[in-house]
Amino acid sequence: MNIKFLLSLLLTLALVVSGSTAWAKVQGACSDCHTMHNSQDGSDVVAELGRSLTKGDCVGCHTGANAAGGNIPYITDTSEPTYTSADGTSGTTLAGGSFYWVANGGDAKGHNVLNIAAGKDANMPNLDPPGWNPAVSNNVIAGGDATWSNQLTCAGTYGCHGPHGAADDFQDIAGAHHGDDSVIDGSTAAKSYRFLNGIIGYEAADWELSPSATNRNEYHGVARKSITTGGGESDQKTISYFCATCHGNYHSGDGISSAAQEASIGENPWLRHPTDYDMADTAVGSEYRSYNQDGTYSVEAPVAFDLGASVTKASHALNSVAFTGGKAIVTCISCHRAHGSPHDDLLRWAYSPTNDTGAVMSAGSGAGNVGCFVCHTTKN
Repeated sequence: MNIKFLLSLLLTLALVVSGSTAWAKVQGACSDCHTMHNSQDGSDVVAELGRSLTKGDCVGCHTGANAAGGNIPYITDTSEPTYTSADGTSGTTLAGGSFYWVANGGDAKGHNVLNIAAGKDANMPNLDPPGWNPAVSNNVIAGGDATWSNQLTCAGTYGCHGPHGAADDFQDIAGAHHGDDSVIDGSTAAKSYRFLNGIIGYEAADWELSPSATNRNEYHGVARKSITTGGGESDQKTISYFCATCHGNYHSGDGISSAAQEASIGENPWLRHPTDYDMADTAVGSEYRSYNQDGTYSVEAPVAFDLGASVTKASHALNSVAFTGGKAIVTCISCHRAHGSPHDDLLRWAYSPTNDTGAVMSAGSGAGNVGCFVCHTTKN
């Protein structure tokens, strides 16, 4: 063999191998997700094929029971999963919780996603998300329409994941699963936190199947100083900004504090629970400065950190909360699960005794650093 050809071949292989780690969004056997001809020994491999040679659609591929070492994050199950409880005890649900409870008739337990929930939330008069404010959505979702005409989907124009450029889930999310995610900077769906287009964050390798202070997601947040600007002010890479694309009124200045004309969102009294609020702006010695009693990170009531413009896979999750530099920021998911939970309003813990089951938040109960009391440390 020609020595120059051999050296060239070896160099090419070396480059391919060395560069392959950057293309690692999906790991595991190709057969986990794909079937070539859907035929084996004269029988169908799966009953209903998805597109792109997949064994199902978004819901079909992500339905199952989560277990250690799994390559596919399951966001719903055919039987009730073990909920990763409020105190951080590991279960079989992931960081976003599960759609299981909303799929089984609990409209208030999760997002009513097409092909998961039977239909739109029976408690809502129309398809618009609660707090829908098209002025805040910045035409990111729903095609810029003033009102929604479709039920929420996994991806696409009316979905959460993908760039929202196509109505069809598969078309919108195409390529993301195999994209280069070595740097999460929000420039593409693949380079965005959990395919939430434009959003950044540190992704736990096991999707928080076994969460701890050092094995967890790390959410991006910034402190909003103005209450008159909705959608996360100028930083549109935060997790709260993403939530605000559908639930804009919960994130805008209207009704957060006693007067919309106030210069700072730190003014009391609060009329609506704040988001993108840095607890470092509270007074030294306040109850919030004793977050989780000792300042260690709580997977029960997580706060966000200002992560800058991007996150790399080599980033290490911070295991403590510092009350400087944007490291104690309250976000939407400090209290809620993104997909669903066994509790009303997708909450991470039981809240109201009339609408929920379990040990509800009760002031003066001595419950310790659980639920609301992770931040409101003097109220338990």
